[in-house]
Amino acid sequence: MENHAKGRAVEAVARQVRASILRGDLPPGSALPGERSLSEDLGVSRLTLRSALGRLESEGLVQPVQGSGTRVLDFRASGGIDLLGHLAEVELEGGVIPVGLLADLLEFRRMVAVELLGLVAERATAAELDALSGTLRRLARAVGEPERFMRLDLELARQLVHAGRNLALELLFNTGVRILSQHPALDVAFGANSAHAVTVYARLLDLVRSRDAKRVRRVSARFLSALDRRTLERVAALARSVATAAPGAAEAVPGALGAPPPATRGSEYPC
Repeated sequence: MENHAKGRAVEAVARQVRASILRGDLPPGSALPGERSLSEDLGVSRLTLRSALGRLESEGLVQPVQGSGTRVLDFRASGGIDLLGHLAEVELEGGVIPVGLLADLLEFRRMVAVELLGLVAERATAAELDALSGTLRRLARAVGEPERFMRLDLELARQLVHAGRNLALELLFNTGVRILSQHPALDVAFGANSAHAVTVYARLLDLVRSRDAKRVRRVSARFLSALDRRTLERVAALARSVATAAPGAAEAVPGALGAPPPATRGSEYPC
């Protein structure tokens, strides 16, 4: 019980300092206040503060410097992809839907997905393609059921990654799933276009069955670009409506997307 409480205190401190860094309140190269002063300001023990700073160091956000305390790093040069979720949360807490960040995320997903689909066309067995078709049918029936759709979308993505026979992609996928589970703020990127996503997925799977990997890569890039463009248009429209709503409305966006009309909810994780 005591260890659990200590863990919560460490995470609370790490979250507060992390947010200050990601917002730019603590710019790269700046020094954090001294340990004694900072622990008093945050109302925690020095031991808790050290644990929190150790966590931020592992995330590439700060670095202890001999004789100079702790310096803030440029997270763009030293951080990892796990920071995406934290960045989204910081923007949402500021009342802004992170459209630009989501655009970057979808662009990254698209680059990975195009190559993955080419690999699946080259390497997947007939049984794996049949399994993908079965999952896609279940996904289509889940449109309008947010949690079930997300689960099946991720299941489809995992089957694709496995069929691509690339360990690096499998580990990257695991990281993506972990980020999504830890940061529901990112749901907004995957919840705007489910019915259309299923249509695109079906076309891509038909394309993969052709076994023409070169054509798969070329055509899937076009299909996914159109899908992402439509998704971002819907997210941007949502952002405009939130901007005119009460302060803090953006923080409720993931939940608000949980029960929209059937054609507007779902996940677009790597297809």
